Amino acid sequence: MKAKSIKGKSTEEISTALTESLADGFTPTLALVFTSVKQDIASIISVLDKKNIQIFGATSSGEIADSDISHEGISVLLLDMDPAHFRILYDDYSDSDVVEVAKEMTEQALTIFSRPAFILSNSIEKPQDIGFGEKIIQSIAHVAGDGVTIWGGGAGDDLMFKETFVFNNNNITNQGILMLVLNEDKILVKGRAASGMKPIGTEKIITKSEGSWILEIDNQPATDLVMKYMGESLSPEDYRDFNLKNIFLSLLREYSSSIIRSTMGFNMDTKGINVSGKIKPGDKFRFTFLPDFDVLTEVSENAKQFQQTEMPEADALVMFSCIGRIDAFGPMTSEELQGIQSIYNAPMAGFFSYGEYGRATGGNNEFHNMTCCWVALKEKQL
Repeated sequence: MKAKSIKGKSTEEISTALTESLADGFTPTLALVFTSVKQDIASIISVLDKKNIQIFGATSSGEIADSDISHEGISVLLLDMDPAHFRILYDDYSDSDVVEVAKEMTEQALTIFSRPAFILSNSIEKPQDIGFGEKIIQSIAHVAGDGVTIWGGGAGDDLMFKETFVFNNNNITNQGILMLVLNEDKILVKGRAASGMKPIGTEKIITKSEGSWILEIDNQPATDLVMKYMGESLSPEDYRDFNLKNIFLSLLREYSSSIIRSTMGFNMDTKGINVSGKIKPGDKFRFTFLPDFDVLTEVSENAKQFQQTEMPEADALVMFSCIGRIDAFGPMTSEELQGIQSIYNAPMAGFFSYGEYGRATGGNNEFHNMTCCWVALKEKQL
């Protein structure tokens, strides 16, 4: 399977890059498209559709083309994958339960391939629905089994947190699920979810919660414990302006690496802390803070070990990385991307997402925060 990545700041630039990529006889059948919401999505679709290229598309909060990062741009991964080896499934959940829609789509995928792997994105009409991604992952695993391969990320909107979109050749929606379903008997699909963040301090237990709100930690009001841990003493007025974005929870998993939960805000009435993603009473965690630049080397070393032990070669790479990593690393974020891409020296595209989806090392498919999820694709030789 041959792959090429192209990028641009407009539909016209993408059209030109596409023409140039086809000049050597390359005939892509599939395009993974990641674009700013500020771009003309319909015109991008038109350019690719005229070349009979099937589209898996999501809006972004930053685009990745090889190791380059763009803002308010477009990145595209072109693949000449055999159309018999993949199917793009789309559905709108605006008038339905997102869980049931995800289950029905998974059941459909199982009628197409006996061993489907899923590259996934979803869009949301309002920011409080970011947690839908976790429900979709759980629904897929419920139907297809815990061993199913799932990678992906929630669509973004340039950090405006208003609405996001997914799209294919015929549809654009802010309330949709998009699945690239791959035949794992023909396409090798493997990846890693890596945060590189190191927990500190002692183990804590969530003793009371409601939904995504942590109300008590070790039987103490959650806000009181967090402030004590940070050495802060805030008045009610101070809470309104206090920035929680640099505080994360490293949820401990018995049989796998930990997963990250971002803290989103306080509730002074309940003394609760809101987190991005599912938590429940009994969950154990340790605090962690923004990673330092050593993480960039650590993630690439992890990729190198993966290449040596699990997947020696790849035809293409797809990246789903948390928008928070740009905040943490700034311009050096491209070094992390370069460190991964250089391992395989294969074309890569992706985007900075609102939640990342993938298997925790040694564990189950999870909804991640502040994590770099990447997946390698390789067509199996007959």
